[in-house]
Amino acid sequence: MRVLITGSRGFVGRHVITDLRKAGHEPLGLIMATERPIHPPYEFEGDICDANRMRTLVRDLQPDACLHLAGVAFVPVAWAKPEMVFEVNVQGTLNVLEAFRTEAPEARILVVSSSQIYGLQASAKPLAEDAPLDPDSLYSVSKMAADLTALLYTRRYGMSVMTARPCNHIGPGQSADFVVPAFARQVAEIASGRSAPHMRVGNLDSTREFLDVRDVVVAYRLILEKGTPGRAYNVGAGTSVRIGLLLERLCAMSGVQPTLEVDPARFRPTDAHPVLDPSRLRQDTGWTSRFSLDQTLSDVLAELQPGES
Repeated sequence: MRVLITGSRGFVGRHVITDLRKAGHEPLGLIMATERPIHPPYEFEGDICDANRMRTLVRDLQPDACLHLAGVAFVPVAWAKPEMVFEVNVQGTLNVLEAFRTEAPEARILVVSSSQIYGLQASAKPLAEDAPLDPDSLYSVSKMAADLTALLYTRRYGMSVMTARPCNHIGPGQSADFVVPAFARQVAEIASGRSAPHMRVGNLDSTREFLDVRDVVVAYRLILEKGTPGRAYNVGAGTSVRIGLLLERLCAMSGVQPTLEVDPARFRPTDAHPVLDPSRLRQDTGWTSRFSLDQTLSDVLAELQPGES
């Protein structure tokens, strides 16, 4: 398949391109003008907020599929810039869907949503895709709107549109804005002697579900290849871990024992995001995860060793 990937220069997008090529597909990356230089014939300039440009690209490229990754992914940004987040996450998704509806209606489309659309509801067991949606932030509201809009295009227009609702994904190449690379960078600096053995941290008792980004992108590809149009798919590990455990494992791997100081600016009340049930994904596509948490953390640390970026 010729697969148009929005947000192809992002953390997930780079791993997607590697996986698609290994599987014999042809990735077509959509990048912003600010992300130059462009590398033809695999990359094309375009903004999902520009409806006319999206229609032109889809008409000219005639992709067989689309993986829609582009969007604002950092939750605090939504509170600071709500109009921008809805413009990108909701209107941008609508522009992608409309471009394919008018120019390549037979293409298979996967819109990447978020597990955060389920909110913080307590659950005795992992949540399936029919669980109530209860977003608790402007970011998750925007992702819910994009998710439901995408699924509506199958019912309304008969298009092959699916959504993915991934848990937190981690792995090599992730921005230090996120918890695991932030911890890993500090631990690596302590291990190399570049920093004193002292860390300022937030709340380590909250729990989250984490999955290696390399497992996530395989799930996305398999959904594009085998998923059922009109369906949402949870992409998760099926279990959660305490944030503090991530730090403990990173410290143990690096052989450091830093003193920890709670930073009030980073502290948030203890919470527990619900865990996802990925049974539908496994049943429809045959997906299984390959990377253990320790392997992922080890790989994140490895790219931060002295002499590496």
